[in-house]
Amino acid sequence: MCNVCTTMSESYQPLPPLDPSLDISKNHYWNYHNIEALISCKKTLTASKDEDLFISIHQICELAFHQMIIDMERVLDALSKALDTDLVISATSEVCYFFQRVLRLYEVVNTTMPILNTMRAFVEFRTSIGPTSGFQSVQFRQLEIMSGVRKYWVGGTKDSEGKLHIAETEFDRKYGDRITQWFEHYKEHNLAHYYDFLISRAVGDTQAEKVAHLRTYPDANAVLTFLQAYDKCQTQFHQGHLGLAIQQLKIVGVEVGTGGTSFKDYLAKYHREEAPLFPGLS
Repeated sequence: MCNVCTTMSESYQPLPPLDPSLDISKNHYWNYHNIEALISCKKTLTASKDEDLFISIHQICELAFHQMIIDMERVLDALSKALDTDLVISATSEVCYFFQRVLRLYEVVNTTMPILNTMRAFVEFRTSIGPTSGFQSVQFRQLEIMSGVRKYWVGGTKDSEGKLHIAETEFDRKYGDRITQWFEHYKEHNLAHYYDFLISRAVGDTQAEKVAHLRTYPDANAVLTFLQAYDKCQTQFHQGHLGLAIQQLKIVGVEVGTGGTSFKDYLAKYHREEAPLFPGLS
């Protein structure tokens, strides 16, 4: 995908275990990866086999989100170092290296979530899982903030009387302060901010001309290519979530999501208010 994604020349050396008392001769696959503990994290509330699948898919996605956050931090740090105030950008191999991994992980999410379309028995456990909702994925919210989105989800669970659903009020109670801190921390350290920075220093009268100018610089073009691919992954995720909700809630025969939202309006809100994240690249 990226011509400047060259193999890094750093020399890496073996590191000792953090715990010096560890007997590595007993470090087998099952305990190193904590397989039993990992599987035990999947706790169904009913006997539904589709609930087992429901939890598995979401946990796979959350693991992917966790690694994406780690690598997105590296992308943003590398971008901040590569930007040049005179124009553009240089030495983007670090940006590309980690960005490519973020995109591969996003592909994992976007190919894993549709497996839920195979569920036939959502009705068996939907009423037992309470207000739990994808709305409450704080890791996904962190990724969105790192991408440069605004708080488009706030108030997304309001009913006809303007009252927020417990899914949102509890989410805000648990994570509100953390999210406020993230917005402050990433205010000028997010993908959209760095894209705007590049555009502001490019030559041209229109957005298209500025993008075309940036494309003439290999390092800048590489970053734009990754930003464009990331935007498509983000859009695909939101559209896939909407399609899944429409299908499954139609089977159940309701018009309200588990998070209390008029799900069609809420899930389409991202597309209306935030997409595209990087105008001019689509």
